[in-house]
Amino acid sequence: MDALAIGKGANCYLIPLTRQRLSIGRADENDIVLSGDTTASRRHAVLERIDSGWRIRDLGSSNGTFVNGVRVGTQMRINPGDSITIGESELGLREGESAPDPVLRTIRPSNAEQTGPVLTQRERAVLRLLAKGMTDTEIADQLTISVKTVHSHLDRIRDRSGLRRRAELTRLAIDLGLSDG
Repeated sequence: MDALAIGKGANCYLIPLTRQRLSIGRADENDIVLSGDTTASRRHAVLERIDSGWRIRDLGSSNGTFVNGVRVGTQMRINPGDSITIGESELGLREGESAPDPVLRTIRPSNAEQTGPVLTQRERAVLRLLAKGMTDTEIADQLTISVKTVHSHLDRIRDRSGLRRRAELTRLAIDLGLSDG
């Protein structure tokens, strides 16, 4: 069975491609929801099975859809191993995945419960430093950003995760493999 990998390394989700067509975007009505990616359009792209494999169609998104760094005009065939970029999200087509890789967690498309929120690289960096016990000022100094920007990142992480307390956010960092121990 083919699968779509979203993310990279230990923070990668594997979605079995059991349908003929999957919509991708930020809105909840999509089959694959990229809720944490503010650079993805609400209705960004569609992944469709064709006789000889798969194709991706851009739905007129603001920031475009890219396959191996090449912007998709209207549609483009994709092959196993191709890198698909939608907003800040990295996706990849996997062929013949019968069981998830040990570092991958399987999720169901649509509004299924995910094992963690989709976070930007900067939000992951903030969360990793928070898990080290750093104050907001220390995080700002470490990342060379303002304390106000740290607060904005933490607010977005809280909104996406539903977690409020620092201890809960530290646990999330551990669950996502972002802490050193």
